[in-house]
Amino acid sequence: MHFVVRTLARFAVRHRWYVIGGWIAAIIVIQAVAAGTGGAAYKDVFTLPHTETQTVLNLLKSHQQGGQAGPAGTVVVYAKQGRLDPARAPRGLLPALARLCSAGDHVTVMRSPWGSVLCGADGRAQLSPLAAGGHSPLLSTDDRVGLVAMTWQVNQNATDNFVGVHDRLVPLRNARLGYEFTGTAFANLATEQKGIPPEILGFAAALIVLAVVFRTVGAAALPLLSAAAALGSGLGLLALLTHAMNVATFAPQLAQLMVIGVGVDYALFIVTRHRRNLQRGIPVADSIVLAIDTSGRAVLFAAATVCVAVLGLCALGVTFLYGVALGTAIAVALTMIASLTLLPAVLSLLGYRVLPRKLRRGVQSGAVRVEEHHTRWSAWARFLSHNKLVLGALAAGIIVLLAVPFFSMRLGRADQGNDPAGSTTRKGYDLIAAAPGFGPGYNSTLELVVNGPGANDRRYLTDITRRLRRVPDVNPTSVLPVPIARDLALVTFKTKTTPQAAATSDVVRSLRRDFVPAISQGSANHVYVFGQTAVFVDFARVLASKMPVFFVAIIGLSFLLLMLAFRSLVVPLTAAVMNLFAAGASFGIVVAVFQFGWFADLLGVGGGGPIEPFLPVMFFAILFGLSMDYQVFLVSRMHEEWVHTRDNGRAVRTGQAETGGIITAAALIMIAVFCGFLPAPQRVIKMFGLGLGSGVFIDAFVLRTVLVPAAMHVIGSANWYYPKWLERITPRVSVEAADDAWTPQPGDEAEGERQFAGV
Repeated sequence: MHFVVRTLARFAVRHRWYVIGGWIAAIIVIQAVAAGTGGAAYKDVFTLPHTETQTVLNLLKSHQQGGQAGPAGTVVVYAKQGRLDPARAPRGLLPALARLCSAGDHVTVMRSPWGSVLCGADGRAQLSPLAAGGHSPLLSTDDRVGLVAMTWQVNQNATDNFVGVHDRLVPLRNARLGYEFTGTAFANLATEQKGIPPEILGFAAALIVLAVVFRTVGAAALPLLSAAAALGSGLGLLALLTHAMNVATFAPQLAQLMVIGVGVDYALFIVTRHRRNLQRGIPVADSIVLAIDTSGRAVLFAAATVCVAVLGLCALGVTFLYGVALGTAIAVALTMIASLTLLPAVLSLLGYRVLPRKLRRGVQSGAVRVEEHHTRWSAWARFLSHNKLVLGALAAGIIVLLAVPFFSMRLGRADQGNDPAGSTTRKGYDLIAAAPGFGPGYNSTLELVVNGPGANDRRYLTDITRRLRRVPDVNPTSVLPVPIARDLALVTFKTKTTPQAAATSDVVRSLRRDFVPAISQGSANHVYVFGQTAVFVDFARVLASKMPVFFVAIIGLSFLLLMLAFRSLVVPLTAAVMNLFAAGASFGIVVAVFQFGWFADLLGVGGGGPIEPFLPVMFFAILFGLSMDYQVFLVSRMHEEWVHTRDNGRAVRTGQAETGGIITAAALIMIAVFCGFLPAPQRVIKMFGLGLGSGVFIDAFVLRTVLVPAAMHVIGSANWYYPKWLERITPRVSVEAADDAWTPQPGDEAEGERQFAGV
């Protein structure tokens, strides 16, 4: 590794214009190819093998009739003043619905309080007028809110179709009537970015912190440059990936968050080491090579760990995560490559301009050398060593307190009552929930799917309907049998509670456990419980069953890598426990805000709802990689001192004193980047922003600053115990070379002086 890394760094320095030009050309080509293939096609597609959900999806797909497996949405028509006329549709509504059939938006069925529209395969609209007598169930009992239920074709999941319907019906709004759009089909309307994009906020926040740390424009801009290059190429590759596999709609935002965060972090380590090398009197070219061979190796190790951890998500067997995992791994890998190639090339162009002007003149004249004493951090390290038990217990208590909400975490899908307050989906949801005759449970969509030779037996369906109406928390007036084919029928119903409520999930489980076996007994029919809540009950169950294995695999990987790197059994064990502490505490913060609703209004996340099922595994994989970054940087310096002195106390104090400043600076930048994504409209991106930001804060300012060194002081020299038999059979892995590894290469110093003279 030593030879390869140095060779790569020397190539980047000596052929910097080729490297820079190669990156520019690669970004242009990737973006051009992505645009030429039609751009990105992100979509949320769930496949849950060996679950009831997947069985129903396959069943509905095989009976492609009435668009029953297609996406659905609701247009909410409401009277701003007065009431709606139950006998006559608002002016222009039915003609507008009829025109949607021929507009190419793939709408199949539209049911309203004033009649229904069925779109034929030829694009013609067939209007079914309202039956005489009775009050339409799609009209609130006070005649103020009417619903237009819409269904699209099976497998037709193009966002443009839903936006097209929205844009064609919005002009119907006037002073007396309002139109809002809710339901799963219109979900993306709530996540349209308004104002400053979060990636711009992230870049701005990082730039401010970098300017304070480096005090020079060139050095501050370098980390952002490498992150921008990784973003330009990574997002293009992610767009191409959407044509080869399903990639979730939040994947590009997550990739941006990770690239900006880790890209700035990685570059900060390398640039800081390069600046310190220059102050030691090392020529520019050799300083860059040495920085890549030291901090660059740690970056390579950390990035590889993140990629392996994220790709480990594919082992869960949930295809929804495959595209997200692969896309994130590609983005992180490109960030690492940019840090090891583009960054040294640009550093060689800047020369001594990475240093502040006053320090630059001193270094070039040979009058200034690096300050080896880190007064403040040395003082803190000494204070900690004398008060290790008290400070360690205090830090552990804080983490335990923050982690308490984690044990109340409930997995599921948050409904549109948690969308941004001004979004049309949130307005439509709230109108339905508040309307008499509808209520909060009306937003839930559940159904019993009956399959078998007697699925359309009238007596059998009547019996199911009668029994279902008596089930607790089921709205009896909403139960409706819908024949589909000879061997397939649906019994649609709604609950009295919201889709995200724990009681609604309990209804699904109760129906599957007690109700379905009772009505299926003695019948050749199979009955399944289906709907959005049911889908996420299955999703949560699948992931929850595999979480222990996933966590053990990730922790085992970290243990093995750190054991090989630091020739110790206790150090990797301590790191594994600390990573769990950081994850538990940050999970606790996420649960408190997004599930309990604490400070939810401040972040615009609604009143609180369940945590997305995939979040814990993905969050842990990412946070694990970030924690490894700081652990490697801290312990590598401690290990180096231990090898030289065999004094554990001195090793821990020296390692903390010399790395504390850079770890906290890197953490501040990453926290600023992650928090820049909090204004994002997507709830899941807010979760990642808050969770990763708080996780990095806890990791850097509580674990690495207090708890890890305190624990290592208490454990003593046993930190570095490594059995001799294990030493003989395990390979030696060097994460980071020593600073003193620099020796002038023949001709290198002269070449460096020629290249950077006068810079």
